[in-house]
Amino acid sequence: MINGQKVWTSFAHVADYMMLLARTDPSVPKHKGITYFLLDMKLPGVTVKPLRQITGEAEFNEVFFDNVRVHESQVLGGVNNGWAVGLTTLMYERLTLGFGLQMRLRIALEGLLDLAKGMEKSGRVVTKDPVMRQKLAQLWIDTECLKYTGARAITKLLRGEMPGPEASTGKMAWVDTHQRLQEIAMEIEGPYSQLVKGSDWAVEGGVWPHSFLRSRANSIEGGTTEIQKNIIAERLLGLPKD
Repeated sequence: MINGQKVWTSFAHVADYMMLLARTDPSVPKHKGITYFLLDMKLPGVTVKPLRQITGEAEFNEVFFDNVRVHESQVLGGVNNGWAVGLTTLMYERLTLGFGLQMRLRIALEGLLDLAKGMEKSGRVVTKDPVMRQKLAQLWIDTECLKYTGARAITKLLRGEMPGPEASTGKMAWVDTHQRLQEIAMEIEGPYSQLVKGSDWAVEGGVWPHSFLRSRANSIEGGTTEIQKNIIAERLLGLPKD
């Protein structure tokens, strides 16, 4: 039987299965005694409650488990070995975030450049302002760095090697660059970023205000920035945990 709750579960309201790490042996410490389940979301006792975000959407969810009976066929990697399987899942996720999302970052950057070319600040086009030009140039540089860092990670994967803790650096760098890009978009739009079309601006309002608010979740999803810093410090730099 599984009992408890899990918050911040992406797309649980439309998912058929979820990846669930549950404690199955409370007598052993910390990361031992955890089992990885591929849980059928239609099982009796599973309740999903969408969480309305600041964007007005309900992309994330809270999931409750009330005496949920899970068949042994839904265990992945063996009983009480879930932490090792979970770590592997997270490393692949961060590799994807570090590489795949840098393509979306490039698309967003091109959109930001188009926005800058069409907006004026202090009587001149934004791209002619030296301070803003420097900010945009730094975004371009950081996006290029992410592209090549991601390419190295993919090359390692193609050689048959497992993704390692270095995937955390790509994920953390993407978060910083993307959130900075969204903040610059708000700076360029100025008062226009506050315009609302109708009662629910998340649906009818501007694209950039919506993506700015959604970007605040980047430093939480896929492992918080604080967790990524701990991984980098301990597993890459060899620093002590305490």
